This record gives sequence, structure tokens and C-alpha cells, in this order.
Amino acid sequence: ACAGCGETPYYRLASQLFGPDMLVANATGCSSIYNGSTPLTPFITNKNNEGIAWANSLFEDNAEYGYGMRIATDQKLSRICRIITDNINSVEPELKDVLNDYMLNIKNRAHIREILPKMLHYINASANEGIKALLPMKNDLLDKSVWIIGGDGWSYDIGYGGVDHVLASEDDVNILILDTEVYSNTGGQMSKSSQTGQIAKFAASGKKTAKKNMALMAMAYDHVYVASISMGSNPAQAIKALQEAESYNGPSLVMAYAPCANHGIKGGLG
Repeated sequence: ACAGCGETPYYRLASQLFGPDMLVANATGCSSIYNGSTPLTPFITNKNNEGIAWANSLFEDNAEYGYGMRIATDQKLSRICRIITDNINSVEPELKDVLNDYMLNIKNRAHIREILPKMLHYINASANEGIKALLPMKNDLLDKSVWIIGGDGWSYDIGYGGVDHVLASEDDVNILILDTEVYSNTGGQMSKSSQTGQIAKFAASGKKTAKKNMALMAMAYDHVYVASISMGSNPAQAIKALQEAESYNGPSLVMAYAPCANHGIKGGLG
């Protein structure tokens, strides 16, 4: 990324918090460049070889692309639950106990991660062939943390219809907007996220209209978690908001203030 990029600290923080279970749909823009420049990637795996599964879609369909990841994950979990329900009464007692535990806590990834080794061991040893249909799905037994990420050009402008469509659903999807307040990747043009009076390309005399209030629009849906964060202002609140968004069982929108180098802000965000 550019030196002093305002976006990358948020991406790093999200990957540190949720990386092992993270599915990312990334809109085209700055973040698709610094995250997807073949053959390199900034993402790493942990000691268990777990890490982010990242993919880039277009400006205009990234929200729907990430929504599809959530729907696919839920479909797999539904199939897993069906296999368990069909076979739970004919498996060994110790396996039955752990399967009941799994079903009760299926959305609690920390707990499921703890019991999975024992669960897989008992399934392998079981005399019930029906329950062994779970073995080819072992990578899907743990729920995923689905994130839809992109800049303000995507979320405020080109892909807003998709963002609105995802927020109008009740599915467990997280949207992270890296709000640079300009079209950063193409050189700092005015976007709907630019502030009143802001000087940018296509707004040389200062932007005439107000910044689009994405947070307020999202809050019009009473089932959406909405947060606005600025790591340069309050790092602790940024961490808390991301954790709350991720743990909320429904659509979440986190607006991250991420000023672009095009703004020429001197002295950082102090």
C-alpha cells in the first residue's frame, strides 16, 4: 500500500482478531491491489495452518459476492445439522454427548474449536456409517466469520445497492467500509463520502454537497449493528466495535475513518 495508508491498519486489526475463521469478499480498489498482487499476499497462516480465505470481486457486486459466502456457509451447516439429527440416536453415548454439545453451540466458534478434535475422533471410531458423512465436511464443521470489505467508492457509490441488499437481510454478515473520503485508487477524486468544502479532483473549488450519511441510512433498519471507528482517535473503541460487530448474529456495518495519502494530512491522526 502507499506509505501512510489509512486503510491497512484496520485490515491488519480485523485479521488479527478473526483471521483463523475469516472469509473475505474484497471490492475492487486500493485494498484489492495491496492484498492481491500476484504472486504475493500480506496474509499469513497460524501454527495450525489456518488463515484468511480472501477473494476479490468487482465494484458493483462485492456485497452480493460476500453474501453468497454467508449463504453457502449456512447451507453447509444446515446439511451438517441434518446428518447429525438423522443419526444422533444411533451413535455411541460419548459421541452423542459431543454432538449435542456441537448442535447447542454451533455459532460459538471458540467452543466448537475446542471440542472438534474430540468430535472427529469419536466420528472416526464410530460404528455408525451415517455419521461418517461428516468426515468429508470436516473443514465446514466450524462456522466462518464472513466479512465484506471495500472502500467508500464501492460502498457509497458503485456498489451501494448491494450493500443495502445485504443490510436488509437478517443474515450474519459483517461489512467493513474503509472510508478514505475520496476515490483513492484512481487518484483522489470526489466521492459521495467526501466532506462539504473538501477539495479533490472534480471538486477543485470545494465539494458543494454534504457527505452521504451511510450510518444513519443503515440505522433505519432496526436490526443492523452500526459502528463508526477511528483508530487514530480511539484504538480501544475500534477493537470493541469490531468485536461487537462480529459477535452480533445479523448484518453489521462498521465505518472506518481511513484518510487517504491524497488528503496530504500532516503529522498523522494525532
